[in-house]
Amino acid sequence: MKRSVVVVVMLMLGIPLFSQVRFDMGIDVPLGLGALSDNEVFTDSEVNDFFKEHILPFPELGLYYQFGDGSLRGGLGVRAFTFILVTVYWPNAFIEADLGNFTTAFQVGGGFFGIFGIVNDSDTGNVFIPDISLWYRFGKAFRLGGGVIGMMMPESDTMGFAYYVGFKFRNLFD
Repeated sequence: MKRSVVVVVMLMLGIPLFSQVRFDMGIDVPLGLGALSDNEVFTDSEVNDFFKEHILPFPELGLYYQFGDGSLRGGLGVRAFTFILVTVYWPNAFIEADLGNFTTAFQVGGGFFGIFGIVNDSDTGNVFIPDISLWYRFGKAFRLGGGVIGMMMPESDTMGFAYYVGFKFRNLFD
């Protein structure tokens, strides 16, 4: 037991030596919702028409330890979305690859969820949030693009998803 505690403490202290702190902030605007089940995609035209007629921006924040600084990067941290007066956050991991001015990002998070704002709470569960996105970079910090974010529960055969467009700013601190 003592050895495992020492190993965990050493890892926690060693991670900052080989990484950069990264802070992402942006806004995602959903364009539609759907579900994937048994290799079939289900959507509701009324729901998607609602998102075409109404713009609902969701502020997004991310705080990560980023590893790598070239065209391939990865990181571990926390991701959050704000829904008017309540913010939901969860642990998140990402891998990014650059192809010219384009960046492809693969993210997955979940297992623990916290809420703060009007309601303060936290919970754990088998809910995972994958996200695949493609961004066009303007300089080093600003990105414009879109992607698909899902909600996956291992005990369910159906995965809900939302597709979105958005922008984000990426800030690195050495």
